[in-house]
Amino acid sequence: MKPTLDQFLSKIARRGSWLGGGSAAALAAALSAALLEKLVVRPQAARSLRRIRRECVALIERDAKAFARVIQTTRGRDRRVFRRALKTATGVPWKVFQHAQHVQAACRDAQRGIPLRLQSDLRCAMALAIAAGESARTLILTNVDWLNDARYSTSMRRRLQ
Repeated sequence: MKPTLDQFLSKIARRGSWLGGGSAAALAAALSAALLEKLVVRPQAARSLRRIRRECVALIERDAKAFARVIQTTRGRDRRVFRRALKTATGVPWKVFQHAQHVQAACRDAQRGIPLRLQSDLRCAMALAIAAGESARTLILTNVDWLNDARYSTSMRRRLQ
């Protein structure tokens, strides 16, 4: 059984919940893709946005599980296990970031073809995609700093530009 939106938000708000910023960023990306999906008329663009929406919904739970694994590894003494878990956890917001970038580009592409009366939904889709991307960027940079791996940090920072 899938939780209702209110149940999902309650989980995010609950102390000790593994749902947090990454899950919220994935939800924002999914919302932006869904909002734009209903506006676009090209079937290929709609399919792409539908795929992004579904992948972002899956990333909500994947982020929570990956972060829970990171926290569990901090209780151990094996630094390699921690580093591996943190890199895996960083991969989730990276995917959200990529999806958010794609939705932003799709918003820009769709701008001319969307009737004026629907431009507000287009702007909302763009705002949500920007929020998802910036949230994901923040999480990536936080994880990279926590990891304290100069090579990996440089690589991720380049990818974010």
